[in-house]
Amino acid sequence: MDSLAVPEHHRARRSVIVRRLARWFLEASGWRVRGELPAAHKLILAVGPHTSNWDFFIGVAAMLALDIRIYWLGKHSIFRWPVAGLMRRLGGIAVDRGNTLGVAEQIGGQLQAADEMILAITPEGTRRKVARLKTGFARIARAGDCPVLPVTLDFALREIRLHPLFEAGDDPETDALAMRAIFATATPRRPQGF
Repeated sequence: MDSLAVPEHHRARRSVIVRRLARWFLEASGWRVRGELPAAHKLILAVGPHTSNWDFFIGVAAMLALDIRIYWLGKHSIFRWPVAGLMRRLGGIAVDRGNTLGVAEQIGGQLQAADEMILAITPEGTRRKVARLKTGFARIARAGDCPVLPVTLDFALREIRLHPLFEAGDDPETDALAMRAIFATATPRRPQGF
C-alpha cells in the first residue's frame, strides 16, 4: 500500500486515524493496490468492472488509506439524509441519471477549470450487466482535456490495478470498447454481472 506514490497536489491530508483504519481494513481483507498513479494534475479514473456495492467500499477504503483526494459521480438517489453529507465529504457528485443531457460537458468544464482534480467514474453506470459501457468517461476526458487512468477491481486476486494511461480519441464508442477489454482482465465480485 505504501509503495504507491501519491503526488502532493492530490493529497487529501486526512487524519492519521482515518488513514490507518482504511489501511487496516484493506490489509485485513487481503486487498492491495498495484500500478502507478501518474503525476498529471487532472485525471479521470475509469473504474470497473462494477458489479457489486462492495466495489464502492473497496474503492473508498483505498482512497482513504492512500490519502488521495478523488471526486466521484454517483446517482442522485444515494445522496439522501442521513448519508448525503458524508457522501459529499468523500468526494461524491450527485448525477440525475434521468436528466443526463450535458452532464459530460458540465463535468468536463469543472475539470478544465480546476487546477488539480481526479474524477472517478464507473463506465457501466450500474451494477447490473450491460451490453455496452457508457461513453461519458471519454466525453468528459475530451471536454476536460485530461487523460483516463483505467482502474480494475479484481476480486479473485484482491487487487486494485492501475493500468497505463488511456487517451480518449475522437470516437467515444471505440474508447468504450477498449475500456471494456481492459475491464475484462479482472474478475468482478459477481462475474455473471459483467
